[in-house]
Amino acid sequence: MNELNTLHTQGVELVEPADLSGSLKGRHNLYNHLELTIRNAENSVDIMTTSQGLMRKIEGFKPTFEKLKKRGVKIRIAAPLTKETMAAVKDIGSVAEIRNTDSKARFVIVDGKELIFMIMDDQEVHPTYDVGIWVNSPFFSSALESLFSTAWKGMKTTATK
Repeated sequence: MNELNTLHTQGVELVEPADLSGSLKGRHNLYNHLELTIRNAENSVDIMTTSQGLMRKIEGFKPTFEKLKKRGVKIRIAAPLTKETMAAVKDIGSVAEIRNTDSKARFVIVDGKELIFMIMDDQEVHPTYDVGIWVNSPFFSSALESLFSTAWKGMKTTATK
């Protein structure tokens, strides 16, 4: 009965699904939203991407990563490292920690609260047809961040400095 009285006096806060998630079509739109989300990071940015995605993100987000590093935001990037990616890895090594992975996953977790994941293989889809999902869910994002951290411990470090 007390709970019903509390609900009656204080009300229930409704959550709009549009405030919690969104669909992003096209790599240009994805990267615009990624930058906006990453730029607002306060504690951490965790990225899992492909080799090509790593080079695109370093090229596109390096100034943003540098600003985040100055603010004390921890940046971790996991990607398949190849000869082609080594120059980009060295370029960003002072700002982000980068490790090698065989995974083909593509996602970004910001502060364990927001998640953007791409649902297409970037090697098989034209950039204009790339699709991503943005989710503003601390519960889901922190769970995935925990899985990322567990996998991170098993990944090889790189000599980026």
